[in-house]
Amino acid sequence: MLKHKGTSILETNKFILRPFTCNDTLDMYNNWASDKEVTKYLTWPVHCNISKTNMVISRWEKLYEDNEYYNWAIEDKQSGNAIGSINLMNLDDYNQNCEIGYCIGKRFWNHGIMTEVLHEILYFAFTEVNFQRITARRHINNISSGMLLKKCKFVYEGTLRKILKDNNGFFVDCKYYSILKSEYLIEK
Repeated sequence: MLKHKGTSILETNKFILRPFTCNDTLDMYNNWASDKEVTKYLTWPVHCNISKTNMVISRWEKLYEDNEYYNWAIEDKQSGNAIGSINLMNLDDYNQNCEIGYCIGKRFWNHGIMTEVLHEILYFAFTEVNFQRITARRHINNISSGMLLKKCKFVYEGTLRKILKDNNGFFVDCKYYSILKSEYLIEK
């Protein structure tokens, strides 16, 4: 049985994972939402102006009232800036599983940040909420995301053809991965 806790504040050595606030609008817009290279493989389009980012965060702020909503800002402890996001979505209470999604600004790529953050979210999701399985998907061309998932011990399960529309409205193939609670606890 799942014990939903909502977007609880979590902490790693270098980052605070917390709910987004309207104060994150500028960081989100500048660090990742307005960058075509960052959003290249995502399902949502680049934000053409800061009002779009503000509207998205305003919607998220309302959703935080639901203890089954999980969407964290990744705040760099040193600068205090939001540099990315990570969330749990497509929750299935009966089968105790969900999917994870993440995004981080380009200048923060290849510094081990998402590895550190993803490990913290997995720990929370498995030990606090009691998910039994977490899946992740990536655009077939997003090789870096696949490397991250393998590094965090996700297992490749297969490729689904033309499963999702990308942010240009074209159907794309996605590779699917998963990690089980039992596997995660053995690793720990």
